[in-house]
Amino acid sequence: MKFRLGRLPSNIFIILYVLATFLLRFFLEPQLQGHVLISIGIGAFALLFLWALIKVKFLNPSILGLGRKREGEQ
Repeated sequence: MKFRLGRLPSNIFIILYVLATFLLRFFLEPQLQGHVLISIGIGAFALLFLWALIKVKFLNPSILGLGRKREGEQ
């Protein structure tokens, strides 16, 4: 049995995850002293991790509530 998050918890998780990675990169950027590729790599890895969670269907996001609802969902 796979564990899956619903649409609303998935959307909240994604928003918090993206904000946390932005904050991490914002605070980490001055310490990198101009090494932009490292920052881009961190951001790409963060998006890859998020994509993997969606691909294995752990996350079930809608486009922030704009997606079509399936029959029987509210």
